[in-house]
Amino acid sequence: MADKSLVISRTPGVFGHLVLVILFGALTVVMAIAVVSDYQLAVRIVAGVLCAVFIYCGTIEFRNYRTPPPADELIFDQAGIRRIEGGVVAWSAQWEDIAKVILSLEFREYSPHRSGSDEFKLVIRPGSGFDALAAGFAREPDGDLQVADIDLRPREVERLLPFLVRHADVAIEDDNSAVRTVPDEPVVETAREEDLDVVDGVVKIHVNGWDKRKLWVFRFASLMIEVTALVVAAATEGTSVRVCALVVLFALFAVTMVVEGLEGATHEKKRKVVLEVGPRGFYFRTYGTFVGVWWHEIDAVRWGVDDGSTYLDFLPSSDMFAIRHPKLAELTKSDPYDAESGGLAGGWYRLGRPFSVNARREFESSMRKSERVEFRETAAPG
Repeated sequence: MADKSLVISRTPGVFGHLVLVILFGALTVVMAIAVVSDYQLAVRIVAGVLCAVFIYCGTIEFRNYRTPPPADELIFDQAGIRRIEGGVVAWSAQWEDIAKVILSLEFREYSPHRSGSDEFKLVIRPGSGFDALAAGFAREPDGDLQVADIDLRPREVERLLPFLVRHADVAIEDDNSAVRTVPDEPVVETAREEDLDVVDGVVKIHVNGWDKRKLWVFRFASLMIEVTALVVAAATEGTSVRVCALVVLFALFAVTMVVEGLEGATHEKKRKVVLEVGPRGFYFRTYGTFVGVWWHEIDAVRWGVDDGSTYLDFLPSSDMFAIRHPKLAELTKSDPYDAESGGLAGGWYRLGRPFSVNARREFESSMRKSERVEFRETAAPG
């Protein structure tokens, strides 16, 4: 790092192209030897074709090696901050126009196998004379202008901090220090009336699963009626009574199979929706989608009602949540799958699948045991 400037580069290197040039060169030599050797004509023809292909590929990689890629850099100097993208200046900000620089630890979507992201997001809070129309900036609701296209690694932040503090007011938002420790008591306990799937402190809730209580009652009642119909059919000599008993038996058996098939379909990979509640966060998984959030980023949760369906809403505890999770912006709508639906008031986010009665009961039980965040009243239907 120079005393007067610091460059954070994301410009692709050319070493890989050089390696490919050497590799294609070696393959070309091998194929050329095969061409001039005393092999059968078919082998020499194939070797000649491959030799030409390797020469062509090696030429392309050599040209890429000799032609450096355009600069992709973030430059901090005595004048201010410049963003070089594609070899040209995308935007620049002078120090006198910057009121504050925020380095926010960027937490990516929660996963039980990830302890946290170690990259920082650079956010600029503009002064009164800042040109908000500068290309490359995305204005946030609180007035910050986010530099969103380069994430800073911890070593880069360590190098950058001494330089930043000499030119601007700097704030560091490191939510690693805000991670809540696991309490002494078990995070989740299995409720007596519920059949929760507890694995290593994680509760897996089948969001679109059927009500287990009602399903158990239906199965028990069906079994009793079927047994009764079977006994009546076996003990009755009258043809009409026996026929009616058998009709009831097979009809109820068919209905039971249909119900079991419909309920079993919710367990298929492409249809099942799962909410996993863990010690440090939760994640919501459907086929092809994944939403994960850390507990310490949430202030409260509630049930949201819309068109007769009940959804799980959560309220972020920081305005920086939208910066850390830009991909979750669609969850701020009352219906995440409807682009024309209105947004939720008060900064709430909504998971995109309605919860069944059984899933709501299991979630409330797990939240009551873990006491992770505040569970608020159900939102009024929109």
